[in-house]
Amino acid sequence: MLKVVEIFYSLQGEGNFTGVPSIFIRLHGCNLKCSFCDDALHKGDFKLYDFEQILSIIGAFPSKQIIITGGEPTLYNLIDFIDFLHEKDYFVCVETNGYKFENIKNANWITYSPKDWDNIKQDGWSELKFIVSNDSEIGKITDIKSDKPIFVQPLNFFDKPNRQNLDFCIGLVKKYPHLKLSIQMHKFLGVR
Repeated sequence: MLKVVEIFYSLQGEGNFTGVPSIFIRLHGCNLKCSFCDDALHKGDFKLYDFEQILSIIGAFPSKQIIITGGEPTLYNLIDFIDFLHEKDYFVCVETNGYKFENIKNANWITYSPKDWDNIKQDGWSELKFIVSNDSEIGKITDIKSDKPIFVQPLNFFDKPNRQNLDFCIGLVKKYPHLKLSIQMHKFLGVR
């Protein structure tokens, strides 16, 4: 059984799969209390679902791409759930702060968004995503070298873009071309 806050169908608005129609499974709870967290929903009500109940919900959508998000999904051991989804031909992406990579090691794609820039884990992820504002100390991320994508994403307002932080991030990727820009496209389009 998983504590599920919501399941919905939309476009991925961030990172490598921006623009891809995806089914989002938002799990309850997080091990952190970030002041800039843009989704209080993972802290509220939830329903307990088993794998088959989740399958009956996601089966109504035409996409085969799943985004497991939260909160922090690695609070749960998701190995069996991810295997279950793979058996049903789903491509499984997980968005994590890196709490327990071992709980999601069989995912097809792992977006790692570290909040402690002094202790960035070197493996277990497919892409890095840093939430950046115009006063962030960016030296810790501009020096990272990897053959995997490294995104900077402006710290936006809850329901709309923050132009000042966006302009800062645009300047960063122009100065450091090994970085990529992630913009939370859904906030620009006004879609969920």
